Amino acid sequence: MKSKIEALLILLIFLIFLIKLYNVHPTFSDENIYFSMGKSVSQGKLPYTGFDFVHPPFQLYILAFLFKLFGSSLLAAKTLSIIASSLSAYLVFLISKKLFNEKIALLSSVFFLIDPSFLAFSDQGYGIWEPLCLFLLSTYLILKDKINLSALVFASSLFFRYIAVIYLPFLIILMILEKKKIRKFIFAFLIAFSFIFSIMLLAFSFNFIEDTIIFQVLSKTFYTLTPKLYYQYLYIGFFTMFLALTSAILSYKKDKTIFLFSVYPLILNLLILLSLKFIAYHYFLFSVPLVMIAASKTFLAHKDKAIRIFIALIIFLSIFSNYTTIDFYQNPRYSEKYYFIADYIKSNTSKNDNIFGDSSIAYYISFTEDVSVTSTHLKSFLSYEVYLKEEDVIENLERERPKFIVDLEGTYISNAYFREYIQNKYELKKTVDDFPKYFVYERKVSL
Repeated sequence: MKSKIEALLILLIFLIFLIKLYNVHPTFSDENIYFSMGKSVSQGKLPYTGFDFVHPPFQLYILAFLFKLFGSSLLAAKTLSIIASSLSAYLVFLISKKLFNEKIALLSSVFFLIDPSFLAFSDQGYGIWEPLCLFLLSTYLILKDKINLSALVFASSLFFRYIAVIYLPFLIILMILEKKKIRKFIFAFLIAFSFIFSIMLLAFSFNFIEDTIIFQVLSKTFYTLTPKLYYQYLYIGFFTMFLALTSAILSYKKDKTIFLFSVYPLILNLLILLSLKFIAYHYFLFSVPLVMIAASKTFLAHKDKAIRIFIALIIFLSIFSNYTTIDFYQNPRYSEKYYFIADYIKSNTSKNDNIFGDSSIAYYISFTEDVSVTSTHLKSFLSYEVYLKEEDVIENLERERPKFIVDLEGTYISNAYFREYIQNKYELKKTVDDFPKYFVYERKVSL
């Protein structure tokens, strides 16, 4: 039987779940790519063979299942991430309760729920909430001594996003501290991963490796990001590191579990900051629940008011400094530009026309308005065009002749190949200001 504290937490999470569903709206997000591709899968197309996709396929097939049941709507699409993020909040409670006590568990879950990454992105269908949820479930199953099931769950998380694998050592270290059967876990994990991976190869051939591994490794050197977006993403994980460092210092030689929950995310976050040119908020997301568990234990275990004030201040500053980001993703007024561009393009295209452009808007239009996106590329990211060679992409574009090209913040114009192509073949029709800024180009009638 659940306690009153646990029941109240479940009620709180459920209320947040309902609010998120009520507030569904389009945003500047890669989720539009995945929603559109999930819709394509629901219509019988195969990823990697019918269209390019740079991640493992589990997210698309669950989206396709939801679309089959409820129709291809934004509400149905976002329900997946909202469910996964909500379950993650509850699993934070269960893990913390298993390790410590119910009071610490409640605070852990509350800290997680008010973290900017949850407030801003818990309804974003980036495909990261699902593997995070499975990672947390795997952690909980280890604590429950269900090793084989934990290994299967964790192996499955990798087929949403490979990034989950960087937390495999965390699970192994946790098993050492908890005196669990490590060999049993590793053997079961390798068997499960190999089995699922083999199925992927049989279903999608070498294209699966080309899209999900080779591209991901080679394309990173081509990616560029505006300073405004870089710092926005950086701030999401910035304050988390202070919480982790505080918990690590105070738990050193005193609580090995809290030290693990603090130091492991801290090391990975620092490596991300130092080694990658492109910083996205979801690179830090796996760290958040672990750090919040550590911070809540530190907060309640130390009676020193200075420590408690410092932790509370860090959490407040984290929310305050990321208010703009939270507002940008949660305020429906920023959706107006998507409605406007989608309506304009829908009104000026016929059934046989297609479009090309920034993925956040092109795939939103494709998903909601059934306007086709050119088949020349996987995403409209410049990194992929450079990876494929711009000349080949432009040759394919000219063959398909998209009626509209939608450029984000002048990304295509910044590239000499695309700038020349767009200037010769297209004319600027609409400029949609505010952030992010979009330019809508229409193909010249004579061409």
